[in-house]
Amino acid sequence: MNLRTVDIKRILKERPNAAIVDEGKRMNKKLAVHIAGIGMSTYLEKINTFENDDQKAIRQKYARSNVDLFERIGRPIDEVFSARGGSVYYNLPKSDEPVFRDYLGEVEWGYSLRKWMDHIARPAYLMDPMGLIFIEVNAKGEAYPTHKSIAGVYDYQLNGRRLDYVIFNTEKKNIFRIVDDSFDRLYKYEGDTLSIVPNSTFPNYFGHVPARVVSDIIKPGMNVFASPFWAIVELGDEFLREGSIKSVFKLMHGFPKYWQLTTTCSECQGVGEKNGETCKTCKGTGKKLRHDVADSINVPIPKQGDPKITPDVAGYVTPDIDGWAKMTEELKLLEDLMNQTVWGTHQREDADNNTATGRFIDTQPVIRRLSKFSEWGEDIEKFVTQELGTFYFPKSFKGCSVNYGRRYLVESPDTIWEKYINARTSGAPQSSLDELLRDYYYTKYSNDSLELQKHLRLMKLEPFVHLSINEAKNVAMGTPDYKMKLYFTEWLGTQHETILLFAKLEELRTSLREYADTKEDMVIEKEKTFVH
Repeated sequence: MNLRTVDIKRILKERPNAAIVDEGKRMNKKLAVHIAGIGMSTYLEKINTFENDDQKAIRQKYARSNVDLFERIGRPIDEVFSARGGSVYYNLPKSDEPVFRDYLGEVEWGYSLRKWMDHIARPAYLMDPMGLIFIEVNAKGEAYPTHKSIAGVYDYQLNGRRLDYVIFNTEKKNIFRIVDDSFDRLYKYEGDTLSIVPNSTFPNYFGHVPARVVSDIIKPGMNVFASPFWAIVELGDEFLREGSIKSVFKLMHGFPKYWQLTTTCSECQGVGEKNGETCKTCKGTGKKLRHDVADSINVPIPKQGDPKITPDVAGYVTPDIDGWAKMTEELKLLEDLMNQTVWGTHQREDADNNTATGRFIDTQPVIRRLSKFSEWGEDIEKFVTQELGTFYFPKSFKGCSVNYGRRYLVESPDTIWEKYINARTSGAPQSSLDELLRDYYYTKYSNDSLELQKHLRLMKLEPFVHLSINEAKNVAMGTPDYKMKLYFTEWLGTQHETILLFAKLEELRTSLREYADTKEDMVIEKEKTFVH
């Protein structure tokens, strides 16, 4: 859409799309409280009839944000950007492709495009669904993707997730940045007067508004897009409120209170005065107000008929542990409900590892939901790639395809290892065992790429990798592969890590074969000596 002056004047005056823009801002504000802790100090509301203003202020001061909670719930999304498989294809001449890959290797903030998707676009998807992924062009003629928050949008016209135009607020009063299909420029609108800011008009190199609404999830009942976490905002509100109540409870009632039967002040002997003045020790009460650890309480010998006093002369009033535990239980229930809502399952208490992605009771719904996140990622990354490819190579760029991997490692290493053992015991096909063993290594060494690479190479080196030595003996006794299997662990102990990682597999296989032959010859010689 190309905006005329009369169109711009009307839009600035009427804000025809104010309803969806303002709804986007409202969602962003609520989500920012939970996901990033932004604006939390004023977010908590007074619980009417249950607390006064002072109590509300205390609860607000000591409330803990939900940032850690939403971080835990969102952690499985990490798998979208580390999953095995996937491919990216650029329809470019071979001479241009390395140049384009170099552009995509550092698009903004030093991030490659894929890392930018993870660190910039993903938080925007969760926290700012009606915000924009927008392609900027700087003074050097470099194009790069940015996230434009809905908080900075004055008005825009949606066409699906694309835009016909967008008007941004600026830091200067009455100055607006307006982008349509032809131009990117600044306007000053004051009173009923509209004018272009001098030296602020730039051509739109793309021929359309280079922007895409961040989210792909339609909010039911409204013409807006929602966050994947929007369905748990109300539960987040409840968690925040319940957590703040628990924090105040711990501060006010979490300390045991000491009590003791009143005794006479040792300074004034219970009179309340000393030397004609109010006793400073007991403040005129005649009773001992402070007790040292070494102080003793002298209890007279009871006479017949006197009530029993000891040991009830002193003690502690303990906090309401049951109430405290119930609050903790309630918060755990809320977190389970939130996980259930987002992922279709919740996490078990007795997990063998500490990562959120390894503690889900049922992984299938998690994998289905992760696939939706991957579809979103593919769409946004393809949009950015298309825009940058067209910008840098307008004549030779013919499009691209972006496919994310779908091999999500959402189970713990112990769980995958158990599946592998069961599959091996039940006689599963070699290809299935290979896949399970690779999954095990990918999960166990997900944070150690060198160790992962080493074990994947050793899988290819060890003969009969899925058989024990006794099992291999039954099927391959006397063969070279059996000898290599028999001495594989010994040979492995003689090799340096660097050799295992970087030597050619055929060279390693030759080294293993020679080692096994040497060991067998030594055994034969010993047997001959023993016979003689």
